Amino acid sequence: MKYEFINEFQVDACADDVWAVYSSPNFPALTVQLLPGILKSKDILEGDGSGVGTVLRVVLLPAHGLPLPVCKEKIVTLDHKKRLKELQMIEGGYLELGCTSSMLSFEILDKERNSCVVKTVTKYQVPDDLADGISGHLHTFLDAGIAIARGVSKYIIHQKSGVAN
Repeated sequence: MKYEFINEFQVDACADDVWAVYSSPNFPALTVQLLPGILKSKDILEGDGSGVGTVLRVVLLPAHGLPLPVCKEKIVTLDHKKRLKELQMIEGGYLELGCTSSMLSFEILDKERNSCVVKTVTKYQVPDDLADGISGHLHTFLDAGIAIARGVSKYIIHQKSGVAN
């Protein structure tokens, strides 16, 4: 079975400011700060933290009492013109639970001068016989994408107002 979950979250900041955060080499560390209830750590194993080919080691906190395997994800797309970042899970995580592929993408869409939309797309492919068992875990990754958009919005507003993070 193929799953595709799309979420759009409006952010009260211009698209360029939001993209600057999502495309930053500091983004992996920032996501850990923004998601203390979801992410335990996100470490750069290869690359600079933001460019295509960067490999990250992601440790998620247990979800609903169920531990999720440590995973590695790779930045496979970073398109500054489209403001699009795609991360492919390459080891562990949902792949270890039986998914045959897992990808998360963030696209920053212009809306108005000081407003944009963060479009998060999460894609999974799961063998039919494992779909029921895995579906309970998928919400963790979905929740993380939404929480990142909310957290980045707050982070930018705090940065603009001069409030220390």
